[in-house]
Amino acid sequence: MDLTFSIIIFLLQIFIGMLFAVLSVYLSLRFFDKMTEGIDEIKELKKGNIAVAVIIASLMLSIGTIIQQGVNQFDNILLRGVSLPLFIIAFVMAMFQLAVVILVAVLVIYVAIRVLDSMTVGINELEEIKKGNVAVALIVAAVIYLVSFVVAGAMTGLNELSVFNPETVAALLGM
Repeated sequence: MDLTFSIIIFLLQIFIGMLFAVLSVYLSLRFFDKMTEGIDEIKELKKGNIAVAVIIASLMLSIGTIIQQGVNQFDNILLRGVSLPLFIIAFVMAMFQLAVVILVAVLVIYVAIRVLDSMTVGINELEEIKKGNVAVALIVAAVIYLVSFVVAGAMTGLNELSVFNPETVAALLGM
């Protein structure tokens, strides 16, 4: 791989990393907003509600952890040293793969929160978090983060699927 191409790949990796870091923050805030219809997170943060801050922080860290794994897969696809057409296919596929990873991250965290909610009969986690109950927030945050670690580990195998192999896609396209 020549120096110019290596520098382009490096800059592309930095740009994609920054883009998805910002996307992680945005998704976390949107996800929390949709998940908690009765809580105005910005208002709660202004009031100093630590429980809300803990949950939002755990969502940011969790979604970022899962997306980071997707960005690593993105690197694996792009660093194969291929021709320009194959590079373009690999880039498009990497973006698709990241979209899949983001979707899985949000879905799995949502399911984990719902499972925790069904297991803790008698505790309305969202009401407790709105009241500022840090103990409940820490348990919910731990579940969110635990799930993100497991999902991020599972995402390492995503790159092995033939659907994410640029050569396979190029062959299907007749290239």
